[in-house]
Amino acid sequence: MGTRQGYGQFCPIARAAEILATRWTPLVVRELYFGSTRYADLRRGLPRISSALLSQRLKELQHAGIVTCAPAASGSGKVYGLTEAGLALFPVLESMGRWAQAHCREDMTEDGNLDPDLLMWNIRRRVAGSGMARDRCFAAAFHFLGVPSAKSRFWLLFRGGEVEICLRDPGYATGLTVTAHIRTMTQIWLGHLPLETAIRRRDLILEGEQPEIRDFSRWFVLSILAVRD
Repeated sequence: MGTRQGYGQFCPIARAAEILATRWTPLVVRELYFGSTRYADLRRGLPRISSALLSQRLKELQHAGIVTCAPAASGSGKVYGLTEAGLALFPVLESMGRWAQAHCREDMTEDGNLDPDLLMWNIRRRVAGSGMARDRCFAAAFHFLGVPSAKSRFWLLFRGGEVEICLRDPGYATGLTVTAHIRTMTQIWLGHLPLETAIRRRDLILEGEQPEIRDFSRWFVLSILAVRD
């Protein structure tokens, strides 16, 4: 692969920017840090990146010694991961996120940034294992207002201690339905709106069996970058 044009400076910030300050690169590292190891999972966490650009960024990060790539142990495809240098980048990304929470909060939940697919992907991977029912299968339905109908309904299927996203009713008992505007749910996820406040004001409505309603606050975990006042 060709050598990317740099800044021509010995400054460490310049060198770091040459590697990291390209479109989508920090988000690829973010996804890998949060556990996405297969190409399809990376696409779920980066729904607006093209396949060609994602492949290019992965190759660039491999070349920079930040990403590893190996054949999958079973089946086809490859498994991606972070090197020691890659793992050491997360505090940098976390600092960027904290800065944005402090100085760009309102911009985060503008209409153009509200993405129900991405929100559900993030909610799923932050589900707290200690709050999941391991002895039975059930589904939690999410109904988002303010989005096209095709993107308004999702299910989290809890089964055997695992959780997966379903775009159609999975056919198991739905013990809980969560209804909120997409902006409200995003604000809750980011820590901009306390969950208890949203429920009290009925900006977020929980319907279902009482045990499921009670358990929601146990397994629903906010973003790792959520504001915590």
